[in-house]
Formats: sequence, structure tokens, C-alpha cells
Amino acid sequence: MLELWNKGRELRALRAVDAASALLVVGIGEAGMAVLQRLLATVFECGAGGTSAAVELSRAGDALIGLPLDTPQPEAAARAWLAEAHRQRALERAQETGVDPDQAQEELLKHHAWALHQLDPLARRIRLVHASTGRTAAEVSRAARLEGHLLARWSRGATRPDAGQRRALARALGLAPGWLGVQRDTVPDTVLYQSDGSCPCGVGAARFAAGTLDERPLNAAWGKLGLFCTGCGQPYLVEPDGRFHPVPGIGTGRYAHQFGAIADGVQPDGWLGAELSRPWPLAHWYSPDGLNRRGVLQIPEIYRSPPAAG
Repeated sequence: MLELWNKGRELRALRAVDAASALLVVGIGEAGMAVLQRLLATVFECGAGGTSAAVELSRAGDALIGLPLDTPQPEAAARAWLAEAHRQRALERAQETGVDPDQAQEELLKHHAWALHQLDPLARRIRLVHASTGRTAAEVSRAARLEGHLLARWSRGATRPDAGQRRALARALGLAPGWLGVQRDTVPDTVLYQSDGSCPCGVGAARFAAGTLDERPLNAAWGKLGLFCTGCGQPYLVEPDGRFHPVPGIGTGRYAHQFGAIADGVQPDGWLGAELSRPWPLAHWYSPDGLNRRGVLQIPEIYRSPPAAG
């Protein structure tokens, strides 16, 4: 069931849950539904014991039946829906593998995978940005001149920093202080998961190339054309109103499609979520040496500038 859970899967699941909840909060639309299916399948793969990509995409599609396409949801409702979908898939997986239902339910309640669904936006923001710096908690704490245990407590959502600690932590992480302001503690970072017709990477201007999102689609929705940024390779689905949804890459092999910037993030074993072992979407996170390079990543420009009001 959850026996394959580890820190790598936890981080992939956290990124997928964060992106999925952001889509639900803004109202996802038809294109966003296809993106949400892939994100939800990543959560299932990470936290339900691991099966084939085709199976998890199918299960995610089943879970999305009846979900409103264009109705924005409150943050708490979005997180609750994702947690319940995850729980149901984990119980289903336990049944498939012959685990007693009562025993499976007890194990699920105790497993720390469910803590991810309880994290508020502040804790998620701290976790995701910290993971991207390539520095240990001790290194970040020293840079912020904070006691070592505090960062872990804030990342778990056990406590929240005071005003001075927020400024110190923002400085250490390279964030504009407003992103850790108390007024944003419950505001999800939806701006990371949608754009308005241009790619945040800034490379290639607004030039895009059309191409299939999967040459060998596992689901009919993915046989359609997407737009690929000519600068960084990030694929997008586009809503009729012009909203761009970044699409997590997936394939059954390293060269599932021709765009190397995304193919480099897909592992040969074809498991879902492999590309989310690094910050995603690609266009927002890159190393100072250039897009899709390994090593310490650059904090997105959006985090280095004050957040927009509202």
C-alpha cells in the first residue's frame, strides 16, 4: 500500500498536491481537468503503493467524474477533496493487494503521508522553497540566525513564525518578505500554476511550438495537441479564455516526446511523478547555469518580487 513511501515520493506528492489544489481554487476548466488528472495520478502513484502509469491515470480519471469544471473552490475544500480521493485510492489499492480493509484503514490513519494534505499554504511554501535551495535545514537556520528546530516546526505547520522570524527566514531563502507575511498564511500560490499566454521562463519570448503531449497517449485526453515553450520546453494546455496550464511530463521512456527539456525529467521506468522530483513547473525554477541544468536552483522571479495585492 504505502510501503514504497520515502522522502522522494513525499516531495513529489507535495508538489503535485500543491499544484492540484491551486487549480481547484481558481476553477480549472476543461483543459485544467486534464492537467489535474495527471497531477492526481502522480499523488496516487506516490502514495498508494505504486502501480502502472496507465492504471493510475485511469483511476485519477474516475475520481474526477462529476467534479465541477469552472467553479472555484475554497482552499480548505480543495485540500479535503484531494485528501479523500487519495484515501479512497489507497484503500482500493490495499484491497487489490489482499490487505484486510480494517487493517488498511488503521494503517492509513497512522501514516504521515496524510500530513501533507493538512499543511497550510505557508508550510507548503516554506517546504517547497527550502527544498529548492539545495541547503540543509541547519544551513538555512544559520543564515537566518534562528534556532535549528524552528524551521522543521514551521514546515510541519506545528507553529508559525513571528514577524521578525518571518523577515529573517525570507532573507535566508531569497524571498521577498511579503511572501511570508501573515496575510498570505492561508493563500495558495496559484500564480505558479497558470499563466496568461506567455511562459514565465522569459526565454523564447511568447514563441510556442505545437505538438502532442504524448506520442503514445495513455489516455485519450492526452492525444490532443499542446503548446511547448521554445525556450524551456515546458508543455501547456490552453483554455478558451487564454489561460495556460503547465502540464507535468510523462512517458514510457526517456524520449516520450521530442522536447529534451521535459524528456530529461522523465525516468526510464515510466513511473508517474518522476519529473516532480525537481521543482515544477520547469519554467519557474532553473539553475543559474541555465534552464534544465542540474544543481542548485534559482528561486523564481515571482517569489523575489513582492506578491500582488489580493
